[in-house]
Order: sequence, then C-alpha cells, then structure tokens
Amino acid sequence: MGLDSSVLDKTSRLAGRIVEYGNLAEKYVIIVPAVAEKSAALSGNVQAHGVSGKNKISKLLGIYRLAQKIIEDEKIDIVTVQDQYYLGLIACLLARKSNIGLELQIHGFEKYRALRKIIAKFVIPKADSIRTVSQRLKKRLVEEFGVKEEKITVVPIYVEVSDKRLEVRDKRNNQFVFLTIGRLVSVKNIGLQIMAMAEVVKMHLEAELWIVGDGPERRRLEDSVKRLDLEGQVKFFGWQDDVSNFYNQADVFLLTSDAEGWPLVIVEAAGFGLPIIMTDMGSAGEFIINGENGIVISLNNQQALEQAMIRLMENDDLRKKLGDSAREAFSRLPSKEEILRRYKESWEKAIHNPNVPN
Repeated sequence: MGLDSSVLDKTSRLAGRIVEYGNLAEKYVIIVPAVAEKSAALSGNVQAHGVSGKNKISKLLGIYRLAQKIIEDEKIDIVTVQDQYYLGLIACLLARKSNIGLELQIHGFEKYRALRKIIAKFVIPKADSIRTVSQRLKKRLVEEFGVKEEKITVVPIYVEVSDKRLEVRDKRNNQFVFLTIGRLVSVKNIGLQIMAMAEVVKMHLEAELWIVGDGPERRRLEDSVKRLDLEGQVKFFGWQDDVSNFYNQADVFLLTSDAEGWPLVIVEAAGFGLPIIMTDMGSAGEFIINGENGIVISLNNQQALEQAMIRLMENDDLRKKLGDSAREAFSRLPSKEEILRRYKESWEKAIHNPNVPN
C-alpha cells in the first residue's frame, strides 16, 4: 500500500521502481488512494490499483475492502505499507485478520502529532519487520517505540544520476545560484531561505535562489518575495519532470526542512557534485557530515544559514572540496542490487516471523 498515485502511470519513475520490486516476488500488487478508480498492469506479475472516494475515510474503507479481496484471492504473504498512520492502521488490521506478515516502510515522522501520533504508537510495535532509511530513524524506533533491532532493516533510497556534472557556468552571466527542490509545504521551511536571501544579497547582488517545486505554500512564499523586494533574486520554476538541468546550473544546494527521513534531493545533489547546506535532520550526520561534504546547521537558524551561504559564495576552494566530497559519498552508497537485496531481506523477516510480538 502506498500514497503516491503516480504509480498508476506506467511511464512514471515510481512505476519503474515498483516493477523492479516485483521482480523479487512471484506476485506484487500495489494499492493507492486516487482521484478516480483505475487499474494498471505494470508488468506480467505487478498490478497497480487506484481507489477513489468522496473523502479520506471512504477511500480508506475502499482500500481495505479491495486489499482484503486481493489477499484472499491471490494468497498474499505480506502486506507492506509506506505509512505508519491511517494507511498503516489499515494494513495492520488486514495483516492481523488474514494472519500474514506486516512490513512498515518508515521514511520519517512528518505530521507526528494528535491522532496520527496515537495511531503510530499502536501500529509500529505490531510490525513484523520495519524498513527505514537511516540509522537516525532506526535509533528512534528502538528508543521511542521499543522495536527490536533485528526487526529493522536500514536501506537508503537509491538514486541514479548522470556520471558527470556539466560545465555551464560561463552561460549564466556570473550569477551565483542557490537551488532548492521539493514540495512547497510548511515542513520544508523554504521561507527561511527567502529571509536569508534578503540579507545575502546586501553583500552579493549576484546571488539567486531557484525554487523548483509546487505546493500549498507557493502563494505565501511568492508574497514574501514581493514584500522583501527579491523578485529579481528569487525565482519560482514550479513542478519539473526533469530537474537535472537545475542541478547542473546550481552552485550550492539548500535544504532547510524541519523534518525529513532520507531526503532524495540531498542524494541527487551529492550525485551532481553540489556542495550542500542542510538542517540537522534526516541524513545529516550520516550521509552529509558537517565540514566534510557539506554544512549542517541547526533547525530554523536563519543567521547560521546566512553565514553558510556567504561562506560558500566567498570560498571557491571550500565549495569545490565539499562538492567533490559529496559526490564521493554518493559513490559509496549501496548499489541498486544491494538495496533490492535488503528489500527482499526485510520482506523475508515478516514472512518468516509473522505476528511475533516485541
């Protein structure tokens, strides 16, 4: 069970990944909430289903009914879900009712509050195996939720990028580009970057902030840019299917989120050899090491962000060192084959030991 309806498009990157996961199993079925009812055969043994409804509750009930039927008809061995909240609860109930294994995929704890917090504390300890993206998250699962270490498999997200960074600097009229890519939602705290830019451009008029992505925060962020008179320095590019050209034109990558698991964009930026400034969450301290292959700042610290941005603008050697080291760290990440092997290992933990309590 997943949350991303793009899997219903056979040409999407997600659909391609799901087909590879399906190659590890005899049968692989994915169910997602969707705007309209839709099914798609992604490969000979991989099927995707989108379930619609008038509201979230009706969608969840529809997912539950469809999943129950598929589990019975196809003799499914394990239910795996990329959510520890509402969809995770549905998966947990199904796994227990059908006496099959339950794997949780935990990429972070965004929106971990109120009812979601209650559900997570109920669901997580009941998982037969948990696949997570970082040692930081593994530690939290052990300490806060009492999950046994042997149930947890740590698998970073696999990212494939071009082999070398293009040299396009001479085409850009000497502007210095800070790049951020992601959903424009409050947890990403992109407003912090805009406020920092207001101070950076006082010293460096050539600085620009490129924001690639879309979301509910876009209008508020655009209003902030106008209010700070930064329309010439901050540019919005909206959602882009191919972001490689943006990575290739950037000088520094920024991530100022308040919460993350293993940010895909950080891995991509490192793969393109970009020096990275990021807040102390997610893969910070594990993949991006402060002073070695990036600069890690405390959460919501505008002054530290400004200082780091100016420091990298003014120090070409440091910028190159951090970018080269980030690319080297990217090259040491597990291969696609190793990651797929760990995925299968996590499934087998659930299949071999269903319903074993913590």
